Amino acid sequence: MNNGQSLKKQKNHASWRVFLKFYTKIKLPWHLYILTFLLTLAMTKLSLLLVPYTSRIYQGDIATSAFLSGFILWTLAHAGTQLIHTIVSGYSRIISVRNARSAVWFKILMLPSSVYDREQPHRLISRVTTDTENAVSAPMSVAGFISAIYGITVAYLEMNKIYPDLAKLILIVVPVALIIIVAIGKLQYRIQYLITNALAQMTSFFSERLTNIQYIKTANVENDEYRRGLEASGIKYKADVTAALLRMLQMPIGYVVKYAIMIIVFAGGAFYVRKGDMQTSGLVEFYSYSLILMPRFFEIVTQWQNIKISHGGTHKIAALMDMEEELAQGNLSLGNERAGDVRFENVSFQYAEDKEALKGVNFTIPSGKVTALIGENGSGKSTVLKLLERLYTPDDGVIRAGEHSINDIKLDEWREKIGYVSQQCQVIPGTIAENIAYGLKGSYTKEELIQASKLANAYDFIMKLSDGLDTLVNSDVKLSGGELQRLAIARAIMKDPEYLLLDEATSNLDWISRWEVMKGLDNMIQGRTLIMITHDMEMARKADHIVVLKNGRVENQGNYNEVLASSETFATFIRLQEAK
Repeated sequence: MNNGQSLKKQKNHASWRVFLKFYTKIKLPWHLYILTFLLTLAMTKLSLLLVPYTSRIYQGDIATSAFLSGFILWTLAHAGTQLIHTIVSGYSRIISVRNARSAVWFKILMLPSSVYDREQPHRLISRVTTDTENAVSAPMSVAGFISAIYGITVAYLEMNKIYPDLAKLILIVVPVALIIIVAIGKLQYRIQYLITNALAQMTSFFSERLTNIQYIKTANVENDEYRRGLEASGIKYKADVTAALLRMLQMPIGYVVKYAIMIIVFAGGAFYVRKGDMQTSGLVEFYSYSLILMPRFFEIVTQWQNIKISHGGTHKIAALMDMEEELAQGNLSLGNERAGDVRFENVSFQYAEDKEALKGVNFTIPSGKVTALIGENGSGKSTVLKLLERLYTPDDGVIRAGEHSINDIKLDEWREKIGYVSQQCQVIPGTIAENIAYGLKGSYTKEELIQASKLANAYDFIMKLSDGLDTLVNSDVKLSGGELQRLAIARAIMKDPEYLLLDEATSNLDWISRWEVMKGLDNMIQGRTLIMITHDMEMARKADHIVVLKNGRVENQGNYNEVLASSETFATFIRLQEAK
């Protein structure tokens, strides 16, 4: 075996390993699956019990009362079992899809941010919605697959009892059937893999475009986006056409096996009857069992196809569920203890192999002080905040809070110590109160909400809204950028963090809104460590400590006068702002 074949085989084994492992990570109703499996076997057994009765019907031997009562009993038993099977299997599928979605959604929330660099967040929508439906089909299909093998085996053994020589001829069909099943399975896996990826791409495309519909209109590119939408749909269309062609081929391929068995039964049976080696009644019963045998070949092909559809459709979420969660990092608990100064010690980080964001930086963020991060775009300022929030982990070096590496501290505890206000305030569907309290772990009172909104300088505009704190944030409620920023500050105040991170929190605001936001920030700064990214030199002037970054390195750090005297970058920012 050459290296290429060996690698392909290893990848195939790994694919199956991840696929099977996926089912250990979601809570499936195994008791219902077992019941479904037993009901499937029972249906097959009842079908076999009905064979002698159908054989007598073909021979016209139906006059006895024992025949009629037995036929009615087993027919009703089969119909009742089938009804129960349909209810149980349908209910177990509904539960499985719900539980799979819950597990995948939780996993997505717990993944580290680096995953979203590789996988666009919009593409993850289909992982939760569609992929989970494909994933839960496999256990049920396995039950049908085993039941079909059981039916074929028992039917063949009965045929072998009737006339072994004729039964042996049917074995000729088995290798052909196995080749067909394996070939269809491999092709179906590949097609479903393509369909899953195509659906993710299409969902991502339309989600992104609808989110930015106003920008599309103002740029006057509706026709261009329409054509791109057709291209995105076209990828899914091609995958769907290929899958449909395979489904259409499945029927004639199944008929090849079916008619091969029929030819063997009738041609071989006629030969043995003419020779006198076999009775006509035996041929009729032999044929009746073949009617059990033939649909089971169809069933095996169908169920194997469903298993491979599930295998291919589960490829992405199975790999996703196998990823390490970020909450597994850190086991040190600080409790209510203040963490203290933050120190970056020889910290390096890169998002990709050819994009180094920080290069061995060393600086201190003093506890209880205001630190300003200054630098050109791409200098590494935002990366500093992301590393502080532990959205990423340094490639080299260590970030300490007090004497502890922040990566040793329990992640949920560390993030509870951090409040974040960006230049783009994020709102959630709900009321003003729910937006201010978003992220709180414990209970809160209305008085606390009012106090936080007052400190954020947001109380007055909130009270002017139709329902005050109970006003729903939707398209009918138009909040300005400054009002949204003050909501974000109120949210941070409610959290009562030790460290407050500001990512150009006033950069997109007019002077009045900026002044209102600054009043809210001034109220919040007391007793906290504030780290802010800013291009506003007036805000930098108020900082206790300034760190200037350039091309991923620390150019200088110190108080305003010290940095102004020794940092060319900082001096340039001052001159440019004064020139305005």
